[in-house]
Amino acid sequence: VHSDVPEAVDPSRRHLFYAHGAWIEQNGLERGHPSHGVYQYQAIVRTLAERGFVVISEARRTVVDEKVYAGKVAKQVRRLIAAGVPPSQISVIGHSKGGNIALIAASELKEEKLNFAIMAGCGRRGSGFGRGFERFLEERAAHLRGRILSIYDASDRVAGSCREAFERAAIAESRELVLETGRGHALFWSPRAVWIDPVLEWAAGGIP
Repeated sequence: VHSDVPEAVDPSRRHLFYAHGAWIEQNGLERGHPSHGVYQYQAIVRTLAERGFVVISEARRTVVDEKVYAGKVAKQVRRLIAAGVPPSQISVIGHSKGGNIALIAASELKEEKLNFAIMAGCGRRGSGFGRGFERFLEERAAHLRGRILSIYDASDRVAGSCREAFERAAIAESRELVLETGRGHALFWSPRAVWIDPVLEWAAGGIP
């Protein structure tokens, strides 16, 4: 697991950027949510790496502007491409605020063969998170490019479908999975196979 693009890039490896949710920005790695428990960031990135990906991720210790941070991720992706990594072997995945960061990066990079996975990253209308998604729909959704997977839990009261964003874009390939675990938004706070498996299958170029 790397906090930035490795100095020595192996173009034959699959690379994956992971962006976590806002809780860690506001509360750190140790503080637990009263309902969701501790956000298991370290366990998540370790699991992703153990599945064969070069993982690039950092625990954001301050509240970041999504557009600015997505621009940082986009620059890192371009560095990998410049180092010889095919876009099809690069994935950007994110949960909640991290999912919105991944969406913005997809609209900025405009690379048809890049892989993206949005885990509970499209806010439901009527919520605070939903207002951010509505702004994205108006300002950036038409610029989305790449292979984009949306995955969320049916019981989530914060986030829901990304389908409206997909319909406004000329995306090479998209898919949406609705899980029924009953864990809602907290599902993605730990490395559960029910979401890890389909996300990594998508990142490897497959169809979950």
